[in-house]
Amino acid sequence: MTSLERLWMSLPVEERRSAVGDAARRLGVPDIRERTAWEALDREAVAAVLGEAEQDRARPWPHTLLSDYARYWRDGVRVAYEEPVGELRRRTSAAVAAAAITGDESWLDHAADGLQLLCEQTTWCWAAHESFATARNEVVPDPDDPYVDLGAAETVEVLAWADLVLGPALDDRVPGLRRRLWREARARVFVPFLQHRDWHWLGLDGRLHNWNPWIHGHILSAALLLEPDLDERLRLVDLVVEGLSRYLAAMPSDGGCDEGYAYWWNGPARLATALELLDRITGSAFDPWGVPPLTELARYPGRMALGDGWYVNIGDGPARPNARQPWHVLHRWGRRIGDDDVTTFAATHRDELPAPQAGLGRLVQALFDPDWWAAKPGATGLPRSTWLPDTQVFVARDPGAGLTLAAKGGHNDENHNHNDVGSIIVAVDSSPVLIDLGQPTYTAISFSPRRYEQWVVRSIWHNVPLVDGQEQSAGADSKATQIDVQEGKELALTLPDGAVRRKTVLDAGAVRVLDTWPAGHEVIEHFVIAGTPQRRQPGELVVRALSGAVVTLTWDEELGEGTLERRPLDDELLSGVWGPEVHRLAIDASARTTFELSVRKTG
Repeated sequence: MTSLERLWMSLPVEERRSAVGDAARRLGVPDIRERTAWEALDREAVAAVLGEAEQDRARPWPHTLLSDYARYWRDGVRVAYEEPVGELRRRTSAAVAAAAITGDESWLDHAADGLQLLCEQTTWCWAAHESFATARNEVVPDPDDPYVDLGAAETVEVLAWADLVLGPALDDRVPGLRRRLWREARARVFVPFLQHRDWHWLGLDGRLHNWNPWIHGHILSAALLLEPDLDERLRLVDLVVEGLSRYLAAMPSDGGCDEGYAYWWNGPARLATALELLDRITGSAFDPWGVPPLTELARYPGRMALGDGWYVNIGDGPARPNARQPWHVLHRWGRRIGDDDVTTFAATHRDELPAPQAGLGRLVQALFDPDWWAAKPGATGLPRSTWLPDTQVFVARDPGAGLTLAAKGGHNDENHNHNDVGSIIVAVDSSPVLIDLGQPTYTAISFSPRRYEQWVVRSIWHNVPLVDGQEQSAGADSKATQIDVQEGKELALTLPDGAVRRKTVLDAGAVRVLDTWPAGHEVIEHFVIAGTPQRRQPGELVVRALSGAVVTLTWDEELGEGTLERRPLDDELLSGVWGPEVHRLAIDASARTTFELSVRKTG
């Protein structure tokens, strides 16, 4: 039993039973009948929610098709099904919020339509996760053998919070719908969750990732709000706490997240959301906030921020993700641990209401968090340097020079792994110039043995050298060694090939990358660049960064001008961040035993 579970189980059983039995009242979110509470909400937030819902209502409801579902097996395409099913959940969430805010029967009907459509789906599981159907050599999911994945969890979460805020009105307007919600939650989620105790996302093999808190957190809210039997509800909650505790115990003590900033919102932040629910229903008797490494985990977003919506991105994470994150979760987390830096950083995003696709529960909890709406957005300083020794991520900033350096060690068996040990990111005036491309659109090969056929995840499209013609390989043995951090401005390590020693330094208004190796190795230096190349000549490349700044890369001119490859981006996830193209600079340093690159802002 790990510390979080031990803390939960230390509460007397009758206290836990009372907490889960009275959860709907203790969560602090009123239902639609409490008009005064809904009418007192922040006006700008209400206008944003209603505006989005009105745009939705002008269009037909999305439909999901078997032919789109089957494409995962036929041609590897996931988005054909996942986009409309996600849109159905999002629109239903927006309609539920609009109905609760307005109390209007037309909105209530619209929300009920969305809820019924969700209940009518053959499956809530996304095709990419439907291993039960795959094992049967079928593409049609079996409603009697449901698979509990992220899609199922996301859907039952919508039903749960809709039941909480609209329940009495649904009974009056569409009698029987709530009973349908309860039945679908039990059949599709609660029963399989209890029957199959070998779900991979439980982390019983020691491999923990965002699925654990993401799914457990949604099962928690669904159990508290949709399971009528008190004994079953407590059993579900106890198992959820066991799973969350396993996840927290696996988190690195430095508060790092090997899945990167974007997935942090669906990993540690999902954990914090679930812990907040448990703390609320126990009247703060649970009080988990002192359990390590919760405090360090809350500091991660501020440590990875580059400014202007850009972040240090690792693995399958976009460098500029959707700004409409549930910032109230981080703000409340900061309040719970008493960290003013965390709350101040979260408050800089106070005007960003969480998008409905972030979850109906997150949306309504944000609306009813008065401390969040009382927070005053303002400027916040970012730490001059960060070193996370467990995840081996280094960040150094020089605000006067407009430069940020990020470098990583680690290994090539991380969650959402890219083969990128020793790679660097250099940002100028917030926007990255030497970049990590981040997340491509997921397909059938994204998490398969063919993963490293994707060009985006290969080491030759990261800022690391190609040594003796060999790319970095996947696996935990492909790792950084001999790591040394100096004065908060320098990281040195040996790359997985064992030959190249890399030192990256931010000092004197420049980022310097120094690679050394024994004689006799073929070394091709690679640097992936965002922005527009302006001028190239031996020993120099001038780039206009996405921020508009002029950046100059310099190296020994005797190595020539290198080759500059243009790579068009036909993936909307990538082009949405970097524009229509990126470039890769390749410099052959095989005749040497050292190579040095300098990066400066020059205009």
